[in-house]
Amino acid sequence: MNLREPEKQILDDFEHKVTGKMTKFGDRPDFPKLENYGIDRQDFDGYLFDCQAIMDMGGSKRSQLTVGGFITVLPVLILSAFPDKAPIWTYGTMITTIIAICIGLVLALFVKSLLQAVIHYRLSKHKDMKMEAFIKAVLFYEPKGGE
Repeated sequence: MNLREPEKQILDDFEHKVTGKMTKFGDRPDFPKLENYGIDRQDFDGYLFDCQAIMDMGGSKRSQLTVGGFITVLPVLILSAFPDKAPIWTYGTMITTIIAICIGLVLALFVKSLLQAVIHYRLSKHKDMKMEAFIKAVLFYEPKGGE
């Protein structure tokens, strides 16, 4: 296992992509400037931080997979509480367990899509067109003359 993996993930997020590109190319004359968009640096940093916090509200990939796995297995755990002679087992143990796993997968997908919808909604409510125009200009900036 690579111990530097979380470090790479932190530096590869949205906020660091934008600020990294600003740091790398900010001194070039053709690079987009905050002043040209009527934006204050402190407000911009706060906006980026808030956007990143909203994007991170789902947790890390590891925690998302853990929650998804638990939700997938939850119906099987509930089934284990029923005795072997219960009417729920009339179709056989294997079929009932497969159905329970399918129900768990559907629940996990529902939770994941609900989380994505909440993130998308919060980002759309937080959106500032001046800031978004500047971010788009920074992310799509390509230096002239190579590099």
